[in-house]
Amino acid sequence: MGARGGAGGCWCMHWRLSIAEWMENKSNCNKAAMRALAERAEALATWLDRAHLLPAMGPPERAFADIAAALKEARALRALFWTVFDAQKDGHNIPADAFARLLGTARRGSDTITVSFDGSMTPLAAEGVFTILALRAITLVLAPPPQGVRACDSCGWFFIDFSRSRRRRWCSMKTCGNQAKAARYRSTHP
Repeated sequence: MGARGGAGGCWCMHWRLSIAEWMENKSNCNKAAMRALAERAEALATWLDRAHLLPAMGPPERAFADIAAALKEARALRALFWTVFDAQKDGHNIPADAFARLLGTARRGSDTITVSFDGSMTPLAAEGVFTILALRAITLVLAPPPQGVRACDSCGWFFIDFSRSRRRRWCSMKTCGNQAKAARYRSTHP
């Protein structure tokens, strides 16, 4: 995660918490909670399990054979995502070293996943999730959606803009959009 939050909708906190909890902890507290997902093994495994990325192999907190290596890989991948998607969002070239490291992650774990005829990927072992995430990021880099990758005006998290006008400003209208509109209302109606 970068200084402004996480990368992609998958790093968002609002679906993990009730709206009241999310609003109570908005900004720095939620960002700290997101950082914790890649700092603790059980939090990382739980997130991967809830995102349906882990193979069914028992309790998620016991998914990784080498927990320290998994956390190191998660942190490195998080930093790569931030570098790549920040450049893409700003219309800059993707840094060659970051793209090469993404490719390296995908290659290194290619024997830990299976790819079905429809293009869906399944990890054979928990370590395969990093390969899947790297391949998904590479797909977004090589074939960016026409909507484009954008950063939320409020929290800085990345999202793909699927709005009709391509002018979406927030990762979620329920959270950041509502906050921004409420703040604007409060400033104009004392």
